[in-house]
Amino acid sequence: MENPKEYYESNINKINKNLGELERIILTFAVLRLIIVIVGIAVMYYLYKADKFIYLCASFLATLLIFILTAIFHNNKINEKEQYLLKLEYNEKGLKRINGEWKEFEDKGEEFLNNSHNFSGDLDIFGKNSLFQWINTTKSPLGRKKLAEILSLKSLPNKQIIKDRQEAIKELSGKREFCENIYISFNKGKKDKHSVDKFLAWMEKEEKISFTVRYVPYLFITITLLFLYLTAAGRVPVNYLILDLFVNYLVVKLLTKNLSDSINIILENKNAIIQYEKILRILSSEEFSTRKLVKLKEKLINSGENCMVEINKLKNIVNWIGDSNANAYYLLLNVFMLSDIFVLYNLEKWRRKNGFKIRTWIKTIAEFEALISISNIAFDNPKWSYPDFTEERSIECRGIAHPLLGEKAESNDFALHHGKKAALITGSNMSGKSTFLRTIGFNMVLGYIGSPVRAEKLNSGIFSIYTCMRTQDNLEESISSFYAEILRIKLVIEAARSGEKVFFLLDEIFKGTNSKDRHDGAKILIEQLVKSGGIGLVSTHDFELCDLENIHNWLINFNFQEYYIDDKIKFDYKLRNGRSMTQNAKYLMKLAGIEIVEN
Repeated sequence: MENPKEYYESNINKINKNLGELERIILTFAVLRLIIVIVGIAVMYYLYKADKFIYLCASFLATLLIFILTAIFHNNKINEKEQYLLKLEYNEKGLKRINGEWKEFEDKGEEFLNNSHNFSGDLDIFGKNSLFQWINTTKSPLGRKKLAEILSLKSLPNKQIIKDRQEAIKELSGKREFCENIYISFNKGKKDKHSVDKFLAWMEKEEKISFTVRYVPYLFITITLLFLYLTAAGRVPVNYLILDLFVNYLVVKLLTKNLSDSINIILENKNAIIQYEKILRILSSEEFSTRKLVKLKEKLINSGENCMVEINKLKNIVNWIGDSNANAYYLLLNVFMLSDIFVLYNLEKWRRKNGFKIRTWIKTIAEFEALISISNIAFDNPKWSYPDFTEERSIECRGIAHPLLGEKAESNDFALHHGKKAALITGSNMSGKSTFLRTIGFNMVLGYIGSPVRAEKLNSGIFSIYTCMRTQDNLEESISSFYAEILRIKLVIEAARSGEKVFFLLDEIFKGTNSKDRHDGAKILIEQLVKSGGIGLVSTHDFELCDLENIHNWLINFNFQEYYIDDKIKFDYKLRNGRSMTQNAKYLMKLAGIEIVEN
């Protein structure tokens, strides 16, 4: 099995070596272009002084040709450098994920934060130091949205969906060059300013191509060709030809004025369309073996027509439109052949044929991007295991640890099976209770999206995950943190009562009220959730709740402990059976410099 760290480091070294060579070539040709211009001007000046007009023209054409060829080669090398920089970025990101430096990645997916979501806020799915920030390598707007949709478990998968995803993730984790090629197909440093929704809405808009646009241009082209013949034959003065070309220009403007929106949308999306063409070419040429990836690729073929052929036609049309706005020679072509009308006609014709297909193509690209991001987990962590899923309301894990904590994470064994439905986690402050709840929930999310998990073994039912861990005040709605917690718990109870298979993770519930209310409320809540079919974990400082183990055989106690060395507090973050017997609040207050006076 390929060592991911060595893979990234080897690629980075090769890329840096190639970049060094490219820099020298680019500099050489930049100097060469300047020399060609200087020498060309000097030669043409000499020929001008010598009154050698024919040689002067030949020199100008030769200089221009040599300069253009040199410029083309030079620009190709500059583009090649940009590709290598993207390769470098891709591999450096991979190395940073492995080295735990991924928290510096800019894209945190903060726009997907949603405090009302079942679990994403509490389990760090989006935002700073999140799952999204860790794995995301999507570059398109729809790719980011698709990844966010999968990570949010917008629709709870079944066993077959999870199995298909797992196989797809395994295959993609072994196709690093393919994944890299998808990544570098997006231009470096160019943000997508185009609106995908606006672009797709325009593509799917049905409009008839008018008779005038379809046939009238041929009449004016015929007239122009006639004037060309008559002018060349000396039968009419050249002024008539010029007047005809001016009329052609007015006709072009008149027939295309209602299509200006089409031109603007295409120009706004030109860069994106070229990128889509590159990616669809890569996808079309790649062979897949797993069911999900094969089905995804099949979406790129509609009615027996390969998307590659059609998107290439669109790219050519787009390039023509771009040329019409950037090149003087195109103006001559326009007034002689009314090319704008034909270009826009071909664009409208393409839209009528493929407008409703391109949404599927772009969404397919987005899904590939999202799956590639998830496959980063599999490639970067080859020792992690793929979980198994069952129809039972149970969970069993061995050697489970939090994926985002790197080497400092401690692993633990845990199970809720054989009739056990709820676990109370007790322990002193900072002992690891909340982190353990997140460890379980986070790994379950990874398992559901098809990723391997950080555990030697994870066997779980498929649940709707609900959490109540980080409730906060909402000043805009005049909601206190305690009431926000009540609303959150209500959501969990309603989900369980409605028949959802609920897996709950509740951290220090009812902490905003007195000890008796907290105890009674927690007891009622746990009993109601289990009675409604839910299972899960509850962390608490209320040691009296542990007595529920003597009343209900479906409840089990676990705890975390601290220990002291040289009067310093230490934590081993190891989960133990039974209730906690230790407290450390006074010690932590002393550690913070708060003087405690004993009565």
